[in-house]
Amino acid sequence: MAEQQFDTFICVHHRDVSYLLELVLRSYRLNFLPKGRLMMITNDLPHLREFVARIGLEGKVVLSDDREWLSKEEMELPGWFKQQLIKLRSYQFCETPNFCCLGADTVMLQPILESDLNDNGKPVLYYTRHLLPDSHFRYEKARVNYIGELLKVSPVSALRYVDFINDLFCFNRDALISLNDYLRELYGDNPYTKLLQGIQDKPENRNKFGEWTLYSVYLLDKLKIPLTLRDTREGFLYQAHSQLYLRLFRFNTKVVHFVSKDFDVDYISRQIAKHKLALANG
Repeated sequence: MAEQQFDTFICVHHRDVSYLLELVLRSYRLNFLPKGRLMMITNDLPHLREFVARIGLEGKVVLSDDREWLSKEEMELPGWFKQQLIKLRSYQFCETPNFCCLGADTVMLQPILESDLNDNGKPVLYYTRHLLPDSHFRYEKARVNYIGELLKVSPVSALRYVDFINDLFCFNRDALISLNDYLRELYGDNPYTKLLQGIQDKPENRNKFGEWTLYSVYLLDKLKIPLTLRDTREGFLYQAHSQLYLRLFRFNTKVVHFVSKDFDVDYISRQIAKHKLALANG
C-alpha cells in the first residue's frame, strides 16, 4: 500500500523570518518524508517572498497572505488569534486528506515517517503526559475546560490527556470541516469573531482558546471517534521553553519546538550538527 502524503503549512510572522525559519525549512526538506505540498502563510508577503528566493526555494513553496484566508473582522484580531484561525481553516488550501501544521520555530531532528503521523488513515493525536500537576498541566487543564464550554461538551476524554500542544500537528480534512460547520451551528456566521473579539491578548487569557485543543476536544468528546493517541515524551517532541530547557536538551527527539524567541541560533545549529555526527558514528 502506497504511503500517504501530507501537505504541510507554516504560519509565518514577519519576525519569524530572521530567526529559525531557514533552519526549520532545511530540516523539513531533509527529514519530512511523506511530503506533499509545502505552503507558507504570512502577514508580510513581500518580505517572505524575498527570503524564499534568497535561500533558493522560489517555486518550491506556495506562498500566500493572511488576508486571503481571513475576513476583514478577523484581520482586526490580535496576531496570535489570526494564526490560529488560519490553521483551523487550512482545509481550504491543503489538498491531501490529512495535512500538518509545522511551527516556524520547530525543527525536525530525525526522519519523520508516515507512520509517525498516520494510523489507519487518520492522523495520530499527540499529547504530552505531565508527571506532576505543574504549571503547564494546570494551564492546559483550564484550556480544556474552556474549550469544553465553548463546544458545549463535557471534555471527559480530553481531560485524560490534557496537553495537546504540538508544533507538528496534523489535521484530518473531514474532521476539520465538521468542526467549522459545528461552530457555525452554535454561533452563526463568523463564529470565531464572535468568540474571540472580547478576549484581550494577554498571557493569562491565552488558554481561553487554542486551535489544537479545540480540534482535539471536538474529536474526543463531541465526535467520540476512535483515535490513536501517543505521548510526545516518548521521543517525539521536546519543548524548549527557556535557556534552562535548552541547556538540558540532548537533541535526541524527532522534533523540537524552540518556544523562546531569543535563543542563540548558532548554538542550536552547532548542537544539531554535533548530535547528528555522534548519531552517524554510533
